[in-house]
Amino acid sequence: MDIGTSSIGFAVTDEFNKLARVKGKNYIGVRLFEEGETAAERRQFRTTRRRLGRRKWRLGLLEEIFAPYIAKADPYFLARLKSSNISPKDTNKKFIGSILFPNETDTAFYAKYPTIYHLRKALMTEDKKFDIREIYLAIHHIVKYRGNFLVSTTSR
Repeated sequence: MDIGTSSIGFAVTDEFNKLARVKGKNYIGVRLFEEGETAAERRQFRTTRRRLGRRKWRLGLLEEIFAPYIAKADPYFLARLKSSNISPKDTNKKFIGSILFPNETDTAFYAKYPTIYHLRKALMTEDKKFDIREIYLAIHHIVKYRGNFLVSTTSR
């Protein structure tokens, strides 16, 4: 027998290694079939689904921990954050106004911290009391994008 990835070849011999004959023909042949596929594509979908599910769970846990403290400072902060994808130019949905901080404009916040990394650096280096919402935003970013170690770029 010769077993390949998409075929199986066979030959029947007698005890003297001569081809056996059946109905006047040598008993030899091959069976062809479709080559098997790996599960890599399905595995990638499954891995992504699980990774996103775990991320959602972590963010829910973070929100659950911070919710009582944020509610004291701004009871609608988390609700505004959830609807932050609504554009002020979208006429089909109601835009609330300033997303992050109601007493100041978002532009003032973004002028102070152009990216989330500026906010994270300020939290680590500046010696002052920060708003609980700023702390939540920084920790939310760390928890959400904590890095992934699924793809190895170096050989082991």
